[in-house]
Amino acid sequence: MTQVLTSLVAVIGTLLGATLGYVFQRRNTARSDRQTAALAFSNAITEVIRSQQDWFHRKCEEREGPEHRAARLEGHRLRGVARQTMNGLAFHLPDRELLREADELLRMVSDLHKATDREDLVRRTEAGRHALSAFIQAAATKVR
Repeated sequence: MTQVLTSLVAVIGTLLGATLGYVFQRRNTARSDRQTAALAFSNAITEVIRSQQDWFHRKCEEREGPEHRAARLEGHRLRGVARQTMNGLAFHLPDRELLREADELLRMVSDLHKATDREDLVRRTEAGRHALSAFIQAAATKVR
């Protein structure tokens, strides 16, 4: 009888340990996926800001010149990449408010190249960076 009881306790302990390990691993994986999605979006926004600034500067140097056209194409490409990373956000962090904030942020930084002069570009860039910082803080509270 003692051997049966000992074996039963060992089997139950093994099953309980395996189940708890699975639950904790799944929770950590989900958190890691949320962090990765938020980080990918914030990195994409940073690249959009850089490309929009380049687009503005190339436009000032020679409107419709080859460098301006290349900068414009790169700006469009990176906006597409940022839009794609929003799909990851929607999948891993399906929070309506956070997704709305992400969409507004992308719209804001996508228009940097429309600045009227360098001072306007600086103002728009700072506003975009401030909004990105606010998004990162909001996302950090949702990732945990």
